[in-house]
Amino acid sequence: MAPPVSVESGLREAEEAAAAAAAEGADLILFPEQFATGWNPATARPDPAILPAICRIAAEYGIWVVGSCWRGAPPPLNLTCAAGPDGRVQATYAKIHLFSPGGEGLTCTPGTEPAVFDAGGLRFALAVCYDLRFPELFVHYAACGADCILVPAAWPAERLDQWELLLRGRALDTECYIAGANAWGRSCIAGPDGSLRGKTDHGHLIGEIRKDEVLKMRAVLPVLHDRRPDLYTRWRNACER
Repeated sequence: MAPPVSVESGLREAEEAAAAAAAEGADLILFPEQFATGWNPATARPDPAILPAICRIAAEYGIWVVGSCWRGAPPPLNLTCAAGPDGRVQATYAKIHLFSPGGEGLTCTPGTEPAVFDAGGLRFALAVCYDLRFPELFVHYAACGADCILVPAAWPAERLDQWELLLRGRALDTECYIAGANAWGRSCIAGPDGSLRGKTDHGHLIGEIRKDEVLKMRAVLPVLHDRRPDLYTRWRNACER
């Protein structure tokens, strides 16, 4: 979904996409970062219509809906919400790593907390766009038992090779699925082995998240178990003295 001409048209397009995905049997739909307004920190303004629309769409089509909006005042949070088929918000995540080269840190408030939620026997986690460049968040989610990390994004077209590389790299780091929906194309799903399971520049992409594959990958290569966070902390503390 490219940035819409208005909030109304963005929400209308989102509802059409959710209806189509639900009709094909999807259980969850992920929209790009700020799908209803477009990502522009210079015009980051909360719109009271977006979050209720996310909840209504989820309830009407019986599908999990993960979408974002500017929320809070001022400066707002870049907030991603997961609404369940009951129409209620089950998880919220405020973007932690704000994109300073684009001025996001000047007009938005950074988040401070990770977010996970369970749906359909799977554990999902939330991150946003620029967060992909910070593996610590993703390693934390893996330690929380995430099966799939959802990443709405407005990643620029000129850096799509980096987007795909980072998305696959974070999947390999965490040995779980990473699903990224990008406003400017190349929306991807990567598997726990870092392989690309699908990508698209237009329309929607449907993929299956399999817990057994995540568990098998982590059993064969116990990367999380073999980490040495005690040493990493000591090294960092020594550097900061």
